[in-house]
Amino acid sequence: MNLYPIFFKPILKDKIWGGTALNEIKKINPVVPQLGESWEISVVENDISLVDNGHYKGFNLNELIEKHPLSLLGSKVIQQHGRQFPLLIKYINAAQDLSIQVHPDDAVAIKKHNSFGKTEMWYIMDALPDSRLILGFKKDVDKHAFAKAISQKSVLDLLNQIEVQEGDAFFIKPGLVHAIGAGITLAEIQQSSDITYRVYDFDRKDHQGNTRELHIEDSIEVSDYKKATDHVIDYQPGLSGAQNLADSRYFTTNYLNFKGCHRLEVAPHHSFMVLMNVGQSCDIICAGKSYTLKTAQTVLIPAAVPYVLLKATGVAKLLSIHL
Repeated sequence: MNLYPIFFKPILKDKIWGGTALNEIKKINPVVPQLGESWEISVVENDISLVDNGHYKGFNLNELIEKHPLSLLGSKVIQQHGRQFPLLIKYINAAQDLSIQVHPDDAVAIKKHNSFGKTEMWYIMDALPDSRLILGFKKDVDKHAFAKAISQKSVLDLLNQIEVQEGDAFFIKPGLVHAIGAGITLAEIQQSSDITYRVYDFDRKDHQGNTRELHIEDSIEVSDYKKATDHVIDYQPGLSGAQNLADSRYFTTNYLNFKGCHRLEVAPHHSFMVLMNVGQSCDIICAGKSYTLKTAQTVLIPAAVPYVLLKATGVAKLLSIHL
């Protein structure tokens, strides 16, 4: 059986800070209360994506990799990660501020959690007026200043806040203290890891009256105390064609902005390709068959597919991700 563009059933996550936007954008029925995240492609333990179309519908991603490791993942991925899918792909909506948090790098994550670290990037799909991200420190600080601010619940005074709008993009390295603010919907590409250290959660309580666990010592250990300077991705959202947003050892992300038809080469990368639709619906033509990619939907193009044709009546906006 030849592989084809693969859609997965989204894994929907109710979050204390979640809202209604993802329900509306993705036309989810029945509605998920406080829907904070839609995990689009995942092999995180207990959250493994299920194929939702075609011959392999009902297979999980790990089972599909076992059947077609090279054809699905590509030689570059096999060389770096074996038969392990290395990414976690999400859409996120914050109705309230997320916790202030930080992620470990590979060395710490492997030692403490037997996991990948978490390098990630964000593309802002929508933002209410005055919506903000927290990204790193305003100036150089040290562990003692950070620890004191946490204990006094004044950590916000140390942190850099950035107002955002649709089309903004950010690269989040391990160690960068950060948070997504209320009113923001974004696409997130990250290493396959669910390791997050919470620094501060605004003393928020869940429905049972419990506060969420904080990870103060771990956060102090892994944080980068230099003034944040290189997290904003510089590109031109209105420019037609393909632009690179991120090119790291963990993933490469390009932004595609086109109207009409766009040929997307897959084979030269020796890697699978993920397409995230951050704009209007468009069609994917592969081996003579047409697949519709809706707004806030994601598709995995196997490495064995040499290319796909993308067709849009309006202006299409996609993120393409590969290793």
